[in-house]
Amino acid sequence: MDPIKGSCLCGAVRFELTGKPMSLSYCHCSRCRKQAGLFAAVLMVRREDFRLTTGAEHIRRYAPEAPFRHVRAFCGTCGSPLGEPSEDHDVFPVAASALDDDPGVRPVLHQNLAGKPDWLVIPDDGAKRMDGTYGG
Repeated sequence: MDPIKGSCLCGAVRFELTGKPMSLSYCHCSRCRKQAGLFAAVLMVRREDFRLTTGAEHIRRYAPEAPFRHVRAFCGTCGSPLGEPSEDHDVFPVAASALDDDPGVRPVLHQNLAGKPDWLVIPDDGAKRMDGTYGG
């Protein structure tokens, strides 16, 4: 398998995924919307399949106050969301919006639909749906 390449908007941060992502899902919670736009498209990847190729010095992290717990990583130059690449976890989310290549997986879940704006109509794409309101 060829590496799946990804980068931020300005190109300061670049990475590769060397294995097939575990899943692709959409989160509609208010916190993901505020960081990523309308919703967050998130790939779950194994740590051993993620390789940062350049730009570690440009990555910034936002750690929220409790009760929220998900740390958000982004490029400090252009602000592009990166997910949460981490040496502390065996599996972590990577922002699908940062991909330059097709990850080879398709969405399996729309989660936290109770948090989506009323004006957003989600087409029937075959993905499972979970109401929830979590704003991690």
